[in-house]
Amino acid sequence: MPAETPTLSDLYRLAEQLELDTAVPAQSARERDHAIAQRCGARDDTGRLLCWLAAVSAQNAGASQPRERWLTEASAAALGRMVALGLGFSGMATFLLASGRGLVNVFLFMLLFVIVQVLLCLVAAAVMARSVSGARTPAVLPINPARLVVARLFPDRRYLREAQSVVRLVFLRYGQEMGALFTLGAIAAFFVVLALSDFTFVWGSTFALSDTLVGELCALLATPWAAWLPAATVSDDLVFASRFHPALTTLSPADINAMRGWWPFLIMSMVSYALLPRLLLWLCSRLFFTRQIRAAFAAMPGSERVLARMKAPVVTTQGPGRGSHPGVDRSDTAIDPGLLLLNWANALSPQQIAGCVAFAAVAQANIVHAGLGPLPLEMERLATIFSRPLERLCVVVKSWEPPMADLADMLAEFSAVPRCTLFLAPLPNKPVSAAKLADWQVFARGLAFGVVDVQVLEPGQMSHMNRTPTP
Repeated sequence: MPAETPTLSDLYRLAEQLELDTAVPAQSARERDHAIAQRCGARDDTGRLLCWLAAVSAQNAGASQPRERWLTEASAAALGRMVALGLGFSGMATFLLASGRGLVNVFLFMLLFVIVQVLLCLVAAAVMARSVSGARTPAVLPINPARLVVARLFPDRRYLREAQSVVRLVFLRYGQEMGALFTLGAIAAFFVVLALSDFTFVWGSTFALSDTLVGELCALLATPWAAWLPAATVSDDLVFASRFHPALTTLSPADINAMRGWWPFLIMSMVSYALLPRLLLWLCSRLFFTRQIRAAFAAMPGSERVLARMKAPVVTTQGPGRGSHPGVDRSDTAIDPGLLLLNWANALSPQQIAGCVAFAAVAQANIVHAGLGPLPLEMERLATIFSRPLERLCVVVKSWEPPMADLADMLAEFSAVPRCTLFLAPLPNKPVSAAKLADWQVFARGLAFGVVDVQVLEPGQMSHMNRTPTP
């Protein structure tokens, strides 16, 4: 049975639910997620997260849910399909019927309905390649009208950044689908107008183009179908007969009939260079979307905490005079060489870092202490660290202190790292307030990393959370 693939709405629901889940007590979250894992039959992280999302949403069914937006992905797609088909039909019909004296310029036809489409396909292919390769590009270009749709669907810009490849692929998929519908509408209008109106095709240019050159260009464009559909090619006689001069005032019926021979070539040009590339890009975007959204689903900030709670067994211990205390089984963890821990301003002592479950995978050589001196000296001291090939950066900060510009400047040097997690170390026996957490979340959203997460170090994650007083 193939693994279930989440939708874009599932991704957004997961982001919202992970945000709400930060208010759940750690002990309750561990027990809840462990119980969900027991009932979940999925074997991959994406499937586990889908099970978790469905179970938590069902548990919160009685609570107030976010207001349903009127413009959803499905409604926007359906509206776009109708608009694309209508624009293609009306655009072609208007172009043909508005041609003076029923003479359609072949060059202008090719420019509007073939060349422009080819250029758009090339742009879409380039953006798709960058999206799949993980290159950082804006999810929506500043001049793109899709920004209006994005603003309605995704009000949190952080979401666009953390799942930008998925969002780009969604727009690419629908863009190619609507581009193909535009071309189909134009082809339908071509035949409708051809059947109801009398028009013919001519060519002419202010440049010195010879009949031979135009014939060679047409033969080159017709190469894909010339062998099996010779009727859709342009002969030298047709090129010669359809050359138009502005001084020409009358055309004989024989000339008009001869000039109509362009239409099979024009239709095949639209099918081969406008429709088929759109369909191919649409299929590729669907395939890449499945892969990218599964990866983005498992990498959504906060997902790793849920997965860790689902995978870790809950151990119950009973001591004399005490109640049961669920904890996490701390088995040996493999060292991750791509993980770097930045301990900012001595937020944790070396003993606390050594006893922290969250940092068990960090190699001793990848633990860096910073924020203790002037920033230029710190930059010079850590110059070799910035060039390391890292996959993730963990930063431990003092939750009771406000975010500082020095920390932002330091983290800017790690902008090549794809993922960053800020860990807030609380004061002994004092939880991190909601206001402090909100301050650090705002700070994190201004960082240049592809994925940014803010986590509060829970007492259960640290075996030496409180400093032992010196006798």
